[in-house]
Amino acid sequence: MVDVIVSLVVQRLGELLIEQIVFLRGVRDEVEWLRNKLEYMLCFLKDVEEKQDGDHRIQKWISDIRDVAYDAEDIIDNFILEVEEGRTPKKMGLKGWLEKYFCICGKQASLYGIGTEINSLKNRLEEIQRNREDFKIGNIGDSREDSAHSRLNQQRRERPYEDNELVVGFKNDVDLLMSKLMKEDPHRWLVSIVGIGGLGKTTIARKLYNTTSLREQFNFYAWVPVSKDYSIQDLLQRTIKSFKEPTTKEEFEMLEKMKEEDERRRFRVFFTLRRALPDNKNGSRVIITTRQKVIAERLSERTYVHELPFLGEVESWELFCEKVLQNCNEVDDKNSCIPQDLESMAREMVRKCHGLPLAIIVLGGLLSKTYPEEWPKVQKHMWRHIREDNTDIKHILALSFQDLPRHLKSCFLYLGLFPEDFEIDADKLYRLWVAEGFIKLDEDSEEMAAKYLKELCDRNLLQVAEKKWRRIISCRIHDLLRDFAIEKSKELNFLQFFEGELLPNSRRLAFPCGFQRFISLDHSNLRLRTFHVFKFENEYAEIDQLTLICKKLRLLSVLNLWDLPFNPSHGWEMNRLAEAIGKLIRLRYLGLRYTQIHDLSPFIGNLQSLQTLDVRGHFENPISLPDEICKAKQLRHLLGEFKWPFRVDNLTNLRTLTRVVVEDQMEFDSMNLINLRELSVFIVGQSNRFTLDSIGTLRFLQSFHLYVYDHGSPWFPPLRPLSHCQHLLQLRLLNMRPHWKLPTELHEFLQNLKFLYLNAFGSMSEDPMPILEKLPQLSILELRLFHVNKFLCTVGGFPQLQFLYIYMCVVDELQVEEGGMPLLKGLTVAGSVRIPEKLRSIPAIPWGDNYAWAY
Repeated sequence: MVDVIVSLVVQRLGELLIEQIVFLRGVRDEVEWLRNKLEYMLCFLKDVEEKQDGDHRIQKWISDIRDVAYDAEDIIDNFILEVEEGRTPKKMGLKGWLEKYFCICGKQASLYGIGTEINSLKNRLEEIQRNREDFKIGNIGDSREDSAHSRLNQQRRERPYEDNELVVGFKNDVDLLMSKLMKEDPHRWLVSIVGIGGLGKTTIARKLYNTTSLREQFNFYAWVPVSKDYSIQDLLQRTIKSFKEPTTKEEFEMLEKMKEEDERRRFRVFFTLRRALPDNKNGSRVIITTRQKVIAERLSERTYVHELPFLGEVESWELFCEKVLQNCNEVDDKNSCIPQDLESMAREMVRKCHGLPLAIIVLGGLLSKTYPEEWPKVQKHMWRHIREDNTDIKHILALSFQDLPRHLKSCFLYLGLFPEDFEIDADKLYRLWVAEGFIKLDEDSEEMAAKYLKELCDRNLLQVAEKKWRRIISCRIHDLLRDFAIEKSKELNFLQFFEGELLPNSRRLAFPCGFQRFISLDHSNLRLRTFHVFKFENEYAEIDQLTLICKKLRLLSVLNLWDLPFNPSHGWEMNRLAEAIGKLIRLRYLGLRYTQIHDLSPFIGNLQSLQTLDVRGHFENPISLPDEICKAKQLRHLLGEFKWPFRVDNLTNLRTLTRVVVEDQMEFDSMNLINLRELSVFIVGQSNRFTLDSIGTLRFLQSFHLYVYDHGSPWFPPLRPLSHCQHLLQLRLLNMRPHWKLPTELHEFLQNLKFLYLNAFGSMSEDPMPILEKLPQLSILELRLFHVNKFLCTVGGFPQLQFLYIYMCVVDELQVEEGGMPLLKGLTVAGSVRIPEKLRSIPAIPWGDNYAWAY
């Protein structure tokens, strides 16, 4: 993980050399030397870091490099802070501004001391380099298979013949997998069991493997453990040996003659096995367990992927009772064996395992060896006790983490900043990852972040909490994994979730205990770049508290107040706060949701590195954006309720703009919003002058939400200007005005539309289906209409529709003629609407899964 920290610093040093070239006269060579030296050390770090278990020399060496990297980051950020403040004019004339500018250029080395500080780092790095050579650190433990973790993993995998492990709660999974393995099909089939470490994949695979009725179906069977580091030769030798004992001399000689270049090829192990076990149409079956869904999905054209679920509450309790009270014969007896005064405590501890079998088994084993009066102590420090009592838990978590590629390690550890059981908004997480520098800033940063999140979920290190149309909306992290992330982060000074004391030199802090508590603590050793404050019960923040924090934490890149409102205050207090925020000129992410800050003018112009501004409130009380918003040229996401008009000059990096409240017209030069992808507009008042002409010129617009709220005339803006938005995929329309009719030529100018949400409260009385069914690419349709007698889909209508959701509609009947909706695979009708017999077998759409507004 230290290699990730060093890599981020190397990246920052490179940016510094490019962006601040004018200010680096005299020290440019030193900065470049520092970057090159750290980059050189990266070559050794990754391999050495994986061998550090139990070797204090390696641990100390790695710790020294980490400290130098952090100190280098501090030097960079302090230098940039001084430069940025120095070249920001503060109510002075042009002459004074230029004098200050050139003064900085001439005195940068002596004024800021950067040259001296870098030289100090050079000396430290050279000493670290000598230590590596003196102690032969690069040569320690060359084989990772010698480590305790690797030996434990191999032992755990190499137990095919033991059948004494419990398979509680997975009967339906075992039955389903058995049916897949025994079905009559001559082709070779691969059955992949996917899930997080400790979920029971190997246990279930072993149960299937040892089933007599299954073995009788095959002439040969074998159990082949596969380590992360393997050679093709060794793998095939062990496979042959497993199938047939003893192996003939000729077969071994054949394997020994394999070319060295074949052994050096690093193919994925499953693709290697696919070549070794061809489809000879003799009914072969292969069972594979993996943590990575993406591997399972790509194994073969004939692969059944079974994602193992977490245990339910009943099954979790049953498994716990089996382990904690092994002398009782029946589950009912076990329930009665647990002291009544301890049962509620035990059930609470089991619930905290969130259905992870390994955690439940370890907890049960721990409590079975603990006197009942000690159970409250176990509950208080539950996860620590579980990890200390069982090596497997530590190993599985560490192994899953070490297996991550470098770019995912920092993203995973970052999840330790969120409270227990917190539902993490995916879009927010993407923006935070980008602001932290974990993902390179370019036009596809958020798309890359979405891929990272999917990969973490596919590796079962995260749980999808809500998913809409193949897109992750929110996620959660299992408590054990969260605690692992926090513990690992503490070792690295990467982040801290506050639990009673502040750790010195931590770079990121999540504080769930209220502003008042934080103010009372010692902040002198904090070197924070990220500060998250979570709302504490019914807490209100005091203006002067946040003002003080802003003054002390000048190097912040991320400041996020999670829905934390301020107490009503005087205007002069708000001005002081705004001024303090304006001095956080390194900010990239500023979250002020529901904080009741409405005047952004005192600070927004200073935040020229800002990428995300989230000041959401309510559209009935929109914020008036000041002209200084144009100075925030790096702004990518502007989230809130903003009163139109406001200037959009220079906002060419803006990708998301929500929600714009318009009372009259909305006109702008689309070249200023050339990269806008998502826009939502609220039309209020009685004006009929609003048009979509300017919005129609947004070439890259993908998602558009239009809400017309006030009752009045039947006017609704013509939709035809959207025909120029060739990338428009999703459209949400809400109209509260009466007597609304959709344009009959809708399909002509929305040819690429894939998702449509139509909400017309009492304003539409005619069936919209004859118009909507002509949309050629429409895949998802959500309707919320009143007073429509019947929905009718004709022959060939909705050629691409897959999901239909009808909600809050006073409709008697849905009619679909033969050949209509040919691809429909999900249907939900809320209410008493009659549907055709042929559609009744179509499954309902799981809420928050397949149907969605986010295409």
